[in-house]
Amino acid sequence: MKRITQYFVPLLLAIASSISAEQLTVMTSYPQEVVSRFEETFEHRHPEIQLQILWRMPHDALPYLLKPQQGGVDVYWAPSLGNFLALKAAGALGPLGINRNGLPERIGDTLLVDPQGTFLASETAGYGLFINPDKLAKLGVAEPKVWADLTDPHLKGEVVLPVPSGVGYAPVLVDQLLQAEGWEAGWKTWRAIAANSRLITNRGNFVTEEVSSGRATVGLTMDFFAASSVASGAKGKFLYPARTAFNPGQIAITASTPRRLVAETFVTFILSEEGQILLFHPAIRKLPVRSSVYTQAPPGYVNPFTLHVDTRYDPVRGLARRSLNSALFDAAITRHHGTLIEVWALLHQAEVAATPKAQETLGRARAALTALPLSEPAPDAPLALACEQRTEDIKAEAQCAAAEREWDTFFEAHYAEAKALAAEVLRRGGRS
Repeated sequence: MKRITQYFVPLLLAIASSISAEQLTVMTSYPQEVVSRFEETFEHRHPEIQLQILWRMPHDALPYLLKPQQGGVDVYWAPSLGNFLALKAAGALGPLGINRNGLPERIGDTLLVDPQGTFLASETAGYGLFINPDKLAKLGVAEPKVWADLTDPHLKGEVVLPVPSGVGYAPVLVDQLLQAEGWEAGWKTWRAIAANSRLITNRGNFVTEEVSSGRATVGLTMDFFAASSVASGAKGKFLYPARTAFNPGQIAITASTPRRLVAETFVTFILSEEGQILLFHPAIRKLPVRSSVYTQAPPGYVNPFTLHVDTRYDPVRGLARRSLNSALFDAAITRHHGTLIEVWALLHQAEVAATPKAQETLGRARAALTALPLSEPAPDAPLALACEQRTEDIKAEAQCAAAEREWDTFFEAHYAEAKALAAEVLRRGGRS
């Protein structure tokens, strides 16, 4: 009888505890290996609260959170600024009544706090380059310091470039350079980089694998992909270009939750030292937004608060044109990649061969190769709005698809013209 009692009493206590524990529903898109570490630590610290995790990718999360009573979700936690802004505009986020002491408002030029206080950054990650230093040295190429360094002809076939229409983190990667260099110059740089690149159309973590395996020399990626790869034994080194962007993930409490105090307990934990330190785990490797925890970071861990790089980037401006950028990238680069590689190679040869008299022809070749079918769109441009809404609206899809067909025709014609002009310079041996 004593043994039976010893067995059943703890079991009954556990059942009673689970019955009395208050449930908190958290919606997230973070992978299970990330969420499980926070979930385990939080429930150990707060046994009176039981987390119910609801996984939704951003495109599914937004309509769910706009349902009546927001589908019973109490906390939204995800790297999806567009969703947080849309929820804020719809009045679907409540105030965050938490102590924000020790939480900086910015990392460099990157804002970590919604000005109205409806959501906060819970982590961040930066864009940069994962390199194989040994291969760079063999190629006689210095470590890149700016994105444009990847246009070096010696890197032909050695760069791995993610495609924004297929790789989730790539739209901001593309847009940050357009904002830094300007619309025309930025697209010229992207096409020159693409001429040296192999394209990755899905699974952005393939970028670091290509570099660490030796199949590529430079990959455009995010710091946490690189850090996780290195922590797992991959060979390589991550660099931030002199100007780049950071892309925070956010956390907020829904407006309709009846468990606001419990929700605030969870948000407070995520942003506490105990919660932020979990980001250092080798399987996560994100950058904490609480600056004080970097004293406990593993050796060599980047502290973005002391990093000397230019992080000026307007994410709201980028969100308005991300789908248009992706469509234009596919027309200019993805669907004409082979031609682009060929014509850039011809242009480089022509630049070497051209005499002063051939410079006019060479200039026309460059102009044709770098021409664009549209100027920089305003945030509320009808075409930008149509491309952003194309997955939900038939008319918007038709409008954006029609633009893509026009762009395809434009680039085919201009790349053919550039090829003919560069070939003319070469055929004449630089004489014109």
